[in-house]
Amino acid sequence: MGLNELRLIGMAWACCLVLGCKSTGPATAPAPIEHSILGSWEGCDGRVVTFTREPDGLILGHYSELGGLGKYGFTRLEEGYRIRRQGRGTYNGKVKWRDTKGNASWKNVVITIEIDNVFRSDGSDSCSAEMTRLDP
Repeated sequence: MGLNELRLIGMAWACCLVLGCKSTGPATAPAPIEHSILGSWEGCDGRVVTFTREPDGLILGHYSELGGLGKYGFTRLEEGYRIRRQGRGTYNGKVKWRDTKGNASWKNVVITIEIDNVFRSDGSDSCSAEMTRLDP
């Protein structure tokens, strides 16, 4: 290796130290995929369900905002889900339904938290069948 090549390498190293080496990649890491149901989720009519975990592992969902559920007799902070985690991003349990007279019943529900942080449910009405996460 000649003297000119060594000078060139030295100048490149000095520039890197003085100016700082910068990556060409993104400045921040991408947001992690969150498979947990815990937190708040919003349905298409403005309802918000907030899920919390009990000490025994049972996960409860309460309606923190009613959206269109008020016309069926639901009340704010009413329990609407009783579920348990089955696997990564999968939950099974019960969802509360009310008929037009306000009579309550519990139906089976399977919920998955998809890779795009979307809540998908097979036992809920159309506005709870797919909900979006409100908080990280």
